[in-house]
Amino acid sequence: DAPETNFKGKKQICQLNNLKIFCGNLSKIALIEKISNKKIFCERETNKDIYKRTLAECFVENKSLSSFLVRSGYAFDYTKYSKKKYAEDEKYAKDNKLGIWAMEFEYPWVWRKKNK
Repeated sequence: DAPETNFKGKKQICQLNNLKIFCGNLSKIALIEKISNKKIFCERETNKDIYKRTLAECFVENKSLSSFLVRSGYAFDYTKYSKKKYAEDEKYAKDNKLGIWAMEFEYPWVWRKKNK
């Protein structure tokens, strides 16, 4: 689960040294740079989320984009759906203060609940 770039017209903000940063944009930029012009392959899950959206894991060069974002610190292991699949990636990012882990933030699911 990555920070929000546009949730009901709002952007999620993180803070770094009292500087407000649109952290959803950081995640978006990291993903765009990772994909570049490469082909993406997605594996769709059988079940949909509570909003009836399709859930899938996508890959570039046979590497999980979800794992990349979590390990780089630009997304979180949302265990409600992942069942802790990215727990090691998240621990690595957190331990090394990568991406959003270097900032003050709210988990996206907490932020969305406050901003619904």
